[in-house]
Amino acid sequence: MMKTSQLFALTMTVLVVGCAPESGGPIDLDAERLSILEADRAWSETPPDVEAFVSGFADGGRFLPAEAPEAHSREDIQEVVSGMFSPPGFSLSWSPNFAGVSKGGDLGYSIGTFEFTVDDAEGNPVTRNGKYTTVWRKQEDGQWKVVSDTFNFDSPAPTSGD
Repeated sequence: MMKTSQLFALTMTVLVVGCAPESGGPIDLDAERLSILEADRAWSETPPDVEAFVSGFADGGRFLPAEAPEAHSREDIQEVVSGMFSPPGFSLSWSPNFAGVSKGGDLGYSIGTFEFTVDDAEGNPVTRNGKYTTVWRKQEDGQWKVVSDTFNFDSPAPTSGD
């Protein structure tokens, strides 16, 4: 049978070890949130460069584009993005307006708005606006990379004659 002093020592050890920070110090969540916003803004500079855009994804990242199937692998993401970035008149810009980060400082998300333009069949530019959510994971080297990106449009696609 365990003595009260032994039980107390064991309980205190579990509490101290269980509450100790993993990184050796407190995590500055505001700084991490700002880092996510910076990473998102830098990523927004990559289109129309397919390779640069795809390199923003972490290994195992997923792309969930509007009006298209989910892309599960880097090759699938590259194929989907190549198709998105190739139409005449292609233009894509986005801007994050909010970011959050987990208490552990290694997982976060950003939310923002975008503008997507391509030419229609007659060569006229068609612009659609929308919003997105991107989930980020901090890599071992300190960089934030995308683990999941999804977006949708604010309105239905225009039909012929609109």
